[in-house]
Amino acid sequence: MLSFFHGLRGKLTLTYTLVTVLALMALEVLVIAVILLISSLTRVDQQQYLSDVIYTLYPQASEHLQPGAVDLDGLQTWLEEVYRSGYASVEPLSAFDSPAAKIVPEDPMLVLAPDGVVLAQAPREAGSLIGRKYVPSSDPGSEHILQQARAKNFTPLGLSTTTSDGKIRLAVPVTRGNTDSDLVGIILLTVEPPPPQILRNWPVYLGWVLATGLMLLCAVAPFGALFGFIMSRGLTRRLKTLTQAADAWSEGDFSPRPLDHSKDEIGALSARLHHMAERLETLIQTQQELAALEERNHLARELHDTVKQQTFATMMQVRAARNLLEKDPQSARDHLEQAEELIRTSQQELSRMITEMRPPALEGQGLSAALEGYSRTWSQHTRIPVDFKVASERRLPLEYEQALFRVAQEALSNIARHSRASAVQVHLVFADRRVSLQVTDNGVGFDPNSGDGGFGLVSMRERLSQLGGWLEIASTPGEGTRLTAYLPLEEKEALYGKREDQRAPGG
Repeated sequence: MLSFFHGLRGKLTLTYTLVTVLALMALEVLVIAVILLISSLTRVDQQQYLSDVIYTLYPQASEHLQPGAVDLDGLQTWLEEVYRSGYASVEPLSAFDSPAAKIVPEDPMLVLAPDGVVLAQAPREAGSLIGRKYVPSSDPGSEHILQQARAKNFTPLGLSTTTSDGKIRLAVPVTRGNTDSDLVGIILLTVEPPPPQILRNWPVYLGWVLATGLMLLCAVAPFGALFGFIMSRGLTRRLKTLTQAADAWSEGDFSPRPLDHSKDEIGALSARLHHMAERLETLIQTQQELAALEERNHLARELHDTVKQQTFATMMQVRAARNLLEKDPQSARDHLEQAEELIRTSQQELSRMITEMRPPALEGQGLSAALEGYSRTWSQHTRIPVDFKVASERRLPLEYEQALFRVAQEALSNIARHSRASAVQVHLVFADRRVSLQVTDNGVGFDPNSGDGGFGLVSMRERLSQLGGWLEIASTPGEGTRLTAYLPLEEKEALYGKREDQRAPGG
């Protein structure tokens, strides 16, 4: 399952899903921000807020102040309970109700008789005003609200005033049984102003938004994934076509030609790859023709230097034998034996050239096995013993093996034609950072600085230089020749390792 997300289609599907989810989350954040902004600008209805205080307190206080049944102890106890609770109204039943009015603890709660005498006080402490007449503070608003309470005015805004520190001073009239009855007392208290809507209801708003967001997420995310899966199908199919074509081209098959007529970037890439395939096919054909021409020229030189010369010498020996056949039969027999030896030598040369034209399958058996087999065959044809050794053998890129194999062929061919050697050593050494092929003979040698190395040495150097390698020649006339070919391994082996991984089953 996880492998699906390693591919382009899985990544695109995941991307579409994430974009959908992130867009939904951004929308949710925007909704929350708008709600909070609106809530911060919206305040609780102060009249309703104070009405809750009035219609919560006055019925309870009225029970203790009924004429003929005044219960001052009960009134005091009730007032202290309200003060300790910290709230002058009941808790709201829903988020849309007015909040409970919070009592300011710094200002005492008082219950006054209609004439202003303090009947109860909370908190009751030293210096209590109970039994004494209440004198309003210097704030003229306090006197005003007391007058409104004596007038039994139950309009909340008329019974309240705002202090200098922003608190609300409230006078609650207490009547005998209903708002039209006689006044039996006045409750005087200070409450906090109603909080902004945002401070009260933000948990409700947040929970509502998160719940709706979660439901939308569960509903929208699968659609985003499905949309991404469908939309990526065409894209991955087009890229797969290009990949299959590229794989075929890497194997030398240029028949697959992706044709994508769309005008987007993949269509442009397809057109360029199509053009590239045509040029590569033409280039490979040209290289093959040049290689074939080079091989023909090489074969022509080989035939000219060996078989043609030997054939001409054979013809001269046969002609001499024919002229001496009647006059001197013994001399004629000697010429025929020499002609036979020349024919045998020509046969060996032809066998060697045929072997060079049909090298072993390097990719099937490896360089060391191919060189060992070729050296053994060459030794049989030339009757020159070969000592073949390999050190730290391992596989190489195919182009490296082909280049070294051709160098060995050319070196052994030169030994057979020119060196007159009686022994040859072929050593293949694999080091950490390079591979070397050394071919040594005990022949007549030559002067490497004379410029008479010939086409064979030039061909070897060209093959090696194309792969970043080089050729070293050590030779002295009369003392044999040592030829060493070097190729660096670091970059090529890393590339070869990747190719081997790709060829592995399941790779």
